[in-house]
Amino acid sequence: MKKITVFALLCAALLALAGCGGSEEPGCRDDVAAADIAEQVCTALGKDDMVAMDDTYLQNAMQLDSSEFSDYAVMVNSKGANIDEFGIFKAGDSGVSAAEEAVRGYLQFRLDTWMPEYMPEELPKLENAGVRVCGNYVMYAILSDSEAETAFSEFESALEA
Repeated sequence: MKKITVFALLCAALLALAGCGGSEEPGCRDDVAAADIAEQVCTALGKDDMVAMDDTYLQNAMQLDSSEFSDYAVMVNSKGANIDEFGIFKAGDSGVSAAEEAVRGYLQFRLDTWMPEYMPEELPKLENAGVRVCGNYVMYAILSDSEAETAFSEFESALEA
């Protein structure tokens, strides 16, 4: 009986220690506002035509529940004829894996509902949309390949410890 009790206590201790580490990766800060990161990305891209979306947009257009994230900033093109968009999400109680899954689900939703006759020249941006994770943050980018690399670089730079 003592061996079982000791084993159970050891398992509980290991689980408790595993929970203390959080999901933050080494080198990624956990204290940056998503809006601040988004502003840094927009500046690096030279895009002053992007606007922040609110909870209604997340719920209706993106089919995401903002309460699943502790912070977010979604920026979309407000001028011109392009589908430029990016979003930065800080994981909530469900964790970074759930946040990443939600973001990937949104991108798949966009692909599934794309109308081929609607701006066919913009489709490659959506098909090549990328996702990056840094600590508790997830970013997606529906941008040209070069703009996406710049955006992801700024995202990671903003979160450097």
